Amino acid sequence: MTNSTLNLVAFLKGRMAEMSVPAPAGSFLASPLFYMVLRGDAKLPLDRVEEVASAIGVDGGQLFRLAARQFYDEDAIRLFERMLGTPMTKEEQQWLHEIRSAADGPVAEPSSTARRLLRALVKSHASD
Repeated sequence: MTNSTLNLVAFLKGRMAEMSVPAPAGSFLASPLFYMVLRGDAKLPLDRVEEVASAIGVDGGQLFRLAARQFYDEDAIRLFERMLGTPMTKEEQQWLHEIRSAADGPVAEPSSTARRLLRALVKSHASD
């Protein structure tokens, strides 16, 4: 078993031990493939990461990075991160969604007034 698989298995087992409710019948967490993942006999399919993260209450991005390391080496992971940009937190995504929904089309570069207003909003929000 590789280090990346050991890290993923330890993470999943730790979170599963914290859960007080068993996996619902019919869910991926109750499937034979997921039990193979927990034993380290199979890789967590990347298309199942979001479902697993949601079911066990962990950050999907963190679980995806752990799962991706089963398939790709560190150089490839760094390349993906560089090419895909800085990951956004859920809160940052909410801000971006609000900005896009408030815009009447393409979002223009922020003016100096918009930058000052945003900084004032963020600073006042942080002090709450």
